[in-house]
Amino acid sequence: MNAVLWLLWALFGGAVATWVMMHIWLPDPPPDVLVKFIGILFAGVAGGLVGGSLVHTLAANSTPMPGILGAATVGLIISGGVAILGGAGRKSVR
Repeated sequence: MNAVLWLLWALFGGAVATWVMMHIWLPDPPPDVLVKFIGILFAGVAGGLVGGSLVHTLAANSTPMPGILGAATVGLIISGGVAILGGAGRKSVR
């Protein structure tokens, strides 16, 4: 596989996951937003790589678009799971 496709899937999966989570946190960011941001970014990158390579092998298509959509989808699913398990939506009680 081409290294440019791997980079594209990693960047797209991480970027979409981070963008969605930042828009969720925009009104009320959690207390330790940097740690959660980095965790979601890495989960989105890993999900993007997994989703892009999975769709690329299953589709066996010459265009990169199905892999990009797979990277975004799996990146969002995995980063959403990390956000939920990491308590990204919880309010801090003082």
